[in-house]
Amino acid sequence: MNVFVTKGEGRGNLVFRALLKGLMEKDVVKVALVCAEDPTGNSFVHVLTGDTSVVESSWPVPPVMPVQGARVVSKITRKGPVELPTAVVLRPCELRAMRELVKLNQVKLDGLLTISFDCPGVYPLQQYLSGDRSFMKASIDEAFGHFDLSGTRPLCQICHRFTGELADVEVGFLGAPDEGHYLIGHTRRGEEALKALGYQEEVDLERRVDAVQEVIKQRIEAREGYFKGEFGPKVVGVEALLTTLHVCINCHNCMRVCPICFCRECFFDSDALKVLPGNYLVRAERKGALRFLPDTLLFHLGRMNHMSTSCVSCGTCEDACPNDVPVSRLFAMVADKTQAIFDYEPGQDLDRPIPFIDYQDEELHDYEEPYIESTTHRPSSS
Repeated sequence: MNVFVTKGEGRGNLVFRALLKGLMEKDVVKVALVCAEDPTGNSFVHVLTGDTSVVESSWPVPPVMPVQGARVVSKITRKGPVELPTAVVLRPCELRAMRELVKLNQVKLDGLLTISFDCPGVYPLQQYLSGDRSFMKASIDEAFGHFDLSGTRPLCQICHRFTGELADVEVGFLGAPDEGHYLIGHTRRGEEALKALGYQEEVDLERRVDAVQEVIKQRIEAREGYFKGEFGPKVVGVEALLTTLHVCINCHNCMRVCPICFCRECFFDSDALKVLPGNYLVRAERKGALRFLPDTLLFHLGRMNHMSTSCVSCGTCEDACPNDVPVSRLFAMVADKTQAIFDYEPGQDLDRPIPFIDYQDEELHDYEEPYIESTTHRPSSS
């Protein structure tokens, strides 16, 4: 692992623009996938470009995450690896989601140079659209200096996987000298990229490690306290869960923006859930009344069962919800538990398969509870 420290390049997006431009000018990469402000100035989009002037005006680290970057990388590489060396800037949660998609054969890493960083979080999308966008854009760059960004998504505030250590090149701000940052090559590809830029000085990471560990400790404590105290009691149990989800309109936006949900055809959009009117009438008669749309709880539980081991707590699903259902926090809380059962961290180890793919008989025997069906005895009519 090669470690370099640089000074005098400012913070935030200035650092990433300079890094990407240098990589392109040295022919380390030919193309960069970065975020840029859309023409309306209201949001940001991903752009694939080989033009350094586009990179100079880009926002590699925008204040919002309108599209989860892993989905974009999957769109580009699902059918095969990129033909030209390409730099990809991803937040840590986007990077971990992308690595999960590698395991699902939805992303090809060949030709990609991944770059990630100490992420201070993102603002909720609706807050950005209706708020002071100039202030938020300035705040995201300033946040790298003191690693404090108030008003971010709830999950960002309790995220303990906020560093870019899984990338080829990690840009570290925590523990760095004033107005400086670390450049860390975690792979051979990353080390060669940094050497090509002319970096020679290797530095000790002790100061950075201490700073990172302190924030991780604080975030873990905050996360446990939030899920056990403030949030957990509101959603645990059937009645609480139904109350939480009662405003869901079954639009499936959360599924469509999720980087892990990639199925070509989802069961919940398939003919399996399209039933005859008489079926609804029978169910309504049994219950006394049938809520429409009727499969809301089934949808969320089914999706949770399918992908909670791979949930990276990115919060994109909650941004996409038109009715402010706290779906990302619900899924993250459950994901913490299911991932602990399998001792599995999504995206961490590329060689370890996703638990639901590597299923073993009786592997959950210690966690199972016996199901006892109770029936009402009816006397024989004879």
